[in-house]
Amino acid sequence: MKAKFMKRLAVLAVAMGSLISAPSWSEDFKGFPGGANSALGTHFDTTTPFYTNNVNAYVKIGRVANTPTTYLRNWNRIALDATGLDHTPVAPGDTRVFGEQFGPTRSGRAMAIVHIAIFDALNAIDNRYQNYTGIQPVRKNTSRRAAIAQAAHDTLIALFPSQVKTFDTQLAFDLDQIPNGKQKARGIALGKLAASSILALRSNDQSAIPEPVIGVDFIPNPAPGFWNQDPISLVPLAVGANWNQVTPFVLKTGDQFRLPPPPALNSAEYAEAYNEVKTLGGDGTNTPTTRTQDQTVAGIFWAYDGTPSLCAPPRLYNQVALKVASVMHTNNALKLARLLALVNTSMADAGIAAWDSKFFYQLWRPVGGIRGGELDGNPNTQGDVNFSPLGGPSSNIIGVNFTPPFPAYPSGHATFGGSLFQMLRNFYGTDYIRFSFTSDEFNGQTRDNLGNVRPIVTRNYNTLSQAEEENGQSRIYLGVHWAYDKTRGITLGNTIANYVYGQVFKPLTSRNYDNYDDSDFDG
Repeated sequence: MKAKFMKRLAVLAVAMGSLISAPSWSEDFKGFPGGANSALGTHFDTTTPFYTNNVNAYVKIGRVANTPTTYLRNWNRIALDATGLDHTPVAPGDTRVFGEQFGPTRSGRAMAIVHIAIFDALNAIDNRYQNYTGIQPVRKNTSRRAAIAQAAHDTLIALFPSQVKTFDTQLAFDLDQIPNGKQKARGIALGKLAASSILALRSNDQSAIPEPVIGVDFIPNPAPGFWNQDPISLVPLAVGANWNQVTPFVLKTGDQFRLPPPPALNSAEYAEAYNEVKTLGGDGTNTPTTRTQDQTVAGIFWAYDGTPSLCAPPRLYNQVALKVASVMHTNNALKLARLLALVNTSMADAGIAAWDSKFFYQLWRPVGGIRGGELDGNPNTQGDVNFSPLGGPSSNIIGVNFTPPFPAYPSGHATFGGSLFQMLRNFYGTDYIRFSFTSDEFNGQTRDNLGNVRPIVTRNYNTLSQAEEENGQSRIYLGVHWAYDKTRGITLGNTIANYVYGQVFKPLTSRNYDNYDDSDFDG
């Protein structure tokens, strides 16, 4: 462990030096300055702003209760709202850039950076766990609130530079509530150090490589079984095709846990999965379905498919993590910061690992597989050249429902979710946690692609495994994944969570830190 710690310090020193002499990574990746259509294609109307009537489509700022834990929860919400706004088309006259952290893998990486900075800042005050960046412990009488706010702010302005005014305003609100003095100054300095340290470590991690355009930068294999552009939405990108090149946060390499090949097209397992999604996943209009109304709701409930205000799966799973933390009365700021650092770091690496397998195997999606079913060589599959899945919901935007623009195997949702729920099991030591959750897909404000406001829907779970399974199965209800995408994705996510939990943010002693005093030191 000492060798690994010294290696991190060496990497940090090199990275900090490179920041002085060269532009930072945030200056290399610009999102989509041409607007949402350059990422989504022409089958989505980005000029009719359903999202302007949606309170989730902007980042809400203001004063919050004056405790470290409240500051932490609020900055997590601000980060999540920023990812939702980042996936929202830019209104005329707005200087914001669409998609600065576009898609599930980039948004997952962003959340990990934010929460590593917050955790390392808090932990430097109490020095109870291994830190990530190598920053040294500081004096106890350092303002936790100032450290949280500054660390979150400084990472977010690097990740979402076109939203800087929002983050500046919230930071001003937060710091204004803290009495001036040495404790506050030390907290601000600590937050700045934690943020600059993790940003330096990630400065040359290959995440700035642009998303490839299908047919230009990414040439699909035309043979049966291989992924190609969604024939319905025609989204032009192969999102995450280069993400296997990104340096993991904890894993040794992106292919460390690469999955075995998916079932052969002529196998019984393939036929079983084929017929399941063909039966359950149709849109119910062009393609018949046996899916129940509850299954349809479940499919949409877990979606968060990169649409306006909703963002991608990492936003969803942060919301779930905080709900579980509330149920489990995780009110200590450092303990909650550690949970969020573990969850988000694990999910960031889960994204790298899942997309490594996705683009290594390039397995076709159900829309491609069923439309090309007569070419798969399997006597137990019957093709349908007009198969139309229910699809990922075009929430808060006028457009067709769609199949996500990357290969099927494994499911990103299942892998991210497997990472989340296994990390929660590791953290709390049990699977038997009952919780209820209201998805932003059904919050009484989000609209479907016809402009209809969806009702409020809350779903109840008796165990983490029950939620984990429904999350994975939801993708089959939408008709965008095969059964083994789910099962092997969950396994991959579980494996990564176990590995991350055993490597980082570990207690320095066996002492129980659950109930120590984390009141702020502000004089």
